[in-house]
Amino acid sequence: MLTKVGKYEIIEKIGVGGFGTVYKGRDPYIKRLVAIKTCQSDEDEIRKRFFREAEFAGNLQQRNITTIYDFGLTDEGLPYIVQEFLTGEDLDKKIKRKDPLPVALRLRWLIEICEGLQYAHASGIVHRDIKPSNVRVLEDGRVKIMDFGIAKSMVSESTLTQTGITLGTASYLAPEQIRGEPVDARTDIFSLGVLAYELFTYQKPFTGEHISTVLYRIMNESPPPASELNPDVPPALDRLVARSLEKDRQNRYASCAEMRDDARAVLDGLSDPVTLLTYSPVAGPATEATGPTPSSGISPALSPHDAATTSARREQPASAAGAGAPAPRSGAVADVPLRQVPATTGPHLSPPDEGGGALKIFLAAIGVLVVVGGAIGYFVFGPGAAGRGAGRQPAATPAVASGTPAAAPTAAPAVESTASTASTAPTAPTPAPTAAPTPAPPRPGAVVLVSNAYAKVSIDGQPRGGVLRPTRITLPAGTHKARFEIAGLPPLEKEFEVRAGESTEVRATFPPRGQLWVTVNADAAGAEIRLDGKLLGHAKGTSLKQIVPAGTYTVEAFLPGFQSQQKTVVVPEEDVGAVKFELQRK
Repeated sequence: MLTKVGKYEIIEKIGVGGFGTVYKGRDPYIKRLVAIKTCQSDEDEIRKRFFREAEFAGNLQQRNITTIYDFGLTDEGLPYIVQEFLTGEDLDKKIKRKDPLPVALRLRWLIEICEGLQYAHASGIVHRDIKPSNVRVLEDGRVKIMDFGIAKSMVSESTLTQTGITLGTASYLAPEQIRGEPVDARTDIFSLGVLAYELFTYQKPFTGEHISTVLYRIMNESPPPASELNPDVPPALDRLVARSLEKDRQNRYASCAEMRDDARAVLDGLSDPVTLLTYSPVAGPATEATGPTPSSGISPALSPHDAATTSARREQPASAAGAGAPAPRSGAVADVPLRQVPATTGPHLSPPDEGGGALKIFLAAIGVLVVVGGAIGYFVFGPGAAGRGAGRQPAATPAVASGTPAAAPTAAPAVESTASTASTAPTAPTPAPTAAPTPAPPRPGAVVLVSNAYAKVSIDGQPRGGVLRPTRITLPAGTHKARFEIAGLPPLEKEFEVRAGESTEVRATFPPRGQLWVTVNADAAGAEIRLDGKLLGHAKGTSLKQIVPAGTYTVEAFLPGFQSQQKTVVVPEEDVGAVKFELQRK
């Protein structure tokens, strides 16, 4: 048994598959547990699959996708991947045991899987093997998507096939996969629909004793609604699963984000208070808490954020999840939905002011201010102030009391009289100067950037992030320059013209590439490695890994005090070309 892989210490063997072994290991420097996957197959396609998982999953950093830490080659030439060590168990084990799980908890897991897949799809990666055994439920309740071994870039072409398809794997294939058509994000959505059906019913939607039977049913039959097998499934969830299982991908969800939003709406429509309080809300956009505090009869240990999110969900109308939201099930701890609990029963709320006292006091204060302001204006500026401002003669002072004749208005000072007399004739308003029309800004255009490999892009010297799938960027009309950079390959520069109101496509096509792994003996650590006579780097820690264009190379290892060596190596496309040197001292 291995005791060490690279710098990682082996603790125990935790799994054995047809193509390799998985170990529980430890990083001695960071002092964290890791999982180490090794590829022990000599088959070309299996090694490519292993290489692809390291490349694709290694670039996906998202909370619902397993994190890849490292990728290397042992001294014996054994490829390995180092990833985060996951607690918990695979989702298929919970399904096989038929664990009594609340519908809300299962929805939460479905939403998190959608989140992870949406991130992968946005990065241009299709998983192609979504099934319960590739989803891990952690001890803290989160889920992680695993095994991107047969993932495919939505931009680059792939020759990888699904060799070794088993009866279990066949159940999750989309119709277009069976027909051998190109795959896209909607292919994963079909597989996710199969997973969702199984998650809520504990039965696969397409079954049979033989693979051919399963494939026929996927292509031609529709399963019964999930609610027929599980009465707790609401009609809105039936519709969600059915849409994800459409035979024609054009009729499925266009994205996992759309499917996630519908799943959230179903979750919001659940009215069973006990069910709502058995999970922590999925991280997402902040929701303003508008509902009342739960009554003292229910005291769940929720964080302020969770309590706010749960309260907001209680106050949403049932229509948020579509018609047919289920009523609370009898036999629960509380049969009355939380949204119906009066606010006055909360231990932290004061009884409402039945007379609206606060509002009355506020309005009274406004009235006092208006009266006082009017009095001040009257005594300071005189009774004609308002009239002068409006261009009218001042009105006569009304009688002070009933039966007392009104006093004649007191003559104003001469200046005031002149002003008042002048105001008797209507004055024509002075026309406002006409502003010159502001010229409309020039209409922008757009560029759609496409690359056959993940590349960092800058436009006119300004970084624009990474590009793999088609990415649209708005730019002012005119000439621009894009620079695509990828590790191990020369950068590509493209000059292009953007026209107002139009889109221009700029495509970067890099040559096929692979990885070159050069290893030297421990005594020669730090040896200089040259590729076709050009310095490639130094074998620090006895090894050097570099992405290079696929092809045949002459590799030389040189270190002062040692005899240099030269070897020929072939670097296959999307695979590893490995060479090992045993340098001898002079």
